[in-house]
Amino acid sequence: MVVPHDNWTALREAETARMLAACTRCGECFRVCPMIAHAPAAQGADGSAIVGGVLDLLQGGAGDEASRAWTSACTRSGVCVPACPKAVNPMMMLRLAKFRAQEGGAIPPRDSRDAMARVKTFARLTMTEEEWERWQ
Repeated sequence: MVVPHDNWTALREAETARMLAACTRCGECFRVCPMIAHAPAAQGADGSAIVGGVLDLLQGGAGDEASRAWTSACTRSGVCVPACPKAVNPMMMLRLAKFRAQEGGAIPPRDSRDAMARVKTFARLTMTEEEWERWQ
């Protein structure tokens, strides 16, 4: 199926269908994820069950608490991509699941009111005093 790249909805649906067909729920993506430490509800959970919950979110379901936590914690590091034996691209799977979950209300939309403060905090870690003074 060829999907025009200017049609976000068609592209998203095609990718969702491809991922749902390819994913075996092996949980390897979850096992290697560095963000599990930042998703307390997902810590110690079974990777296969977590991935099953993400696939539920991807289809518009509510998932479970652990799957929602992992989906919300994803920073798209990409560590999961080479871990997937079926080339699903778990990073994209989580991103699409998050979009769908936010649209359906399973995950609240991200509040970006403090985004600039976070950007400044991270930028500050890499700047000299002189650079910091010029940037402010």
